[in-house]
Amino acid sequence: MIARSRRPAHGPQPGGGQLGGGYDDPDVVVGVPAGELMDWAWLVGHLGQWLTAPGEPTVGEYTDQFPAGPDLPGLAWMLEAIGERIAALLDGDRGQP
Repeated sequence: MIARSRRPAHGPQPGGGQLGGGYDDPDVVVGVPAGELMDWAWLVGHLGQWLTAPGEPTVGEYTDQFPAGPDLPGLAWMLEAIGERIAALLDGDRGQP
């Protein structure tokens, strides 16, 4: 887990009653504009590329903030893979890069 939420993972979630199972239900379908998803894919992919060669301040801050998180090369790979899969879903490739 990269980011830790201050909200409990289980129990009442904002809007949970409106969506049936709540935000943590993976079977809930929500509408998101495709253009917005492409923007997220682009952003996540570029962030992953940027993290392949981070500066010392970035490495130090990341290590301080997320001591139990993945190492930066692993995080960069994960972000690039997420960006590719989002873009592939929208291109009709079923999310496989």
